Amino acid sequence: MKSVDSVAGRPFRGLIPGPLLDAMQQGTLRMSYRGVPCLKGPFDLALYMLLIQRLKPQTIVEIGTKYGGSALWFADMLTAHGMDQGHVISVDIEPLASFSDPRITFLRGNARALQEVLDVATIDALRRPLMVVDDGSHLYGDALAVLDFFHNHLTSGEYMVIEDGNLSQFSDPFYERYEDGPNQAVAAFLSQHPLEYVIDESICDHFGYNVTSNPNGWLRRL
Repeated sequence: MKSVDSVAGRPFRGLIPGPLLDAMQQGTLRMSYRGVPCLKGPFDLALYMLLIQRLKPQTIVEIGTKYGGSALWFADMLTAHGMDQGHVISVDIEPLASFSDPRITFLRGNARALQEVLDVATIDALRRPLMVVDDGSHLYGDALAVLDFFHNHLTSGEYMVIEDGNLSQFSDPFYERYEDGPNQAVAAFLSQHPLEYVIDESICDHFGYNVTSNPNGWLRRL
């Protein structure tokens, strides 16, 4: 699959130069939170805090659990920002979290079959606003399936964040296996829904143009 250069007139490549991007990725892969691996970089943690302050989400749905560090961080951020009844739902084919927290629900599920774990009744019962974070396989088909699924459930002002579109910018050939999946999915989805979503440039470009692991991936429903 050929990589995609831009969407909605915005190139995916940001201001972070390649060598620095590679070094930051190595640090991100070593990140932890409260003793649990939490594979998010410093810019994105700050951007999520900014978005949580603005949106005040009552529910965060995360696709891709791994060890649960980001779910725990999200839960703490909701509490810290006054969402005392805020809840995190984290879905993974094989969640590896070894802890429990009353603010977090871990579900076993597939990104391409989310209706099996998040049926209409479950979605309708979620406290709003809703923020969706896709940090799953980073493959095109899976990322697009997440976008398509939640498109049917999001209301005006709510967000979907497609993570790790910067994978195609790393020098390590290991990342070629993802075939620019996140960016491909964002481009395809926005081409299908050009009047229903906007890339939130105030988030993407807060620290400089696309200084985030999620270039053009912070999507707000209109």
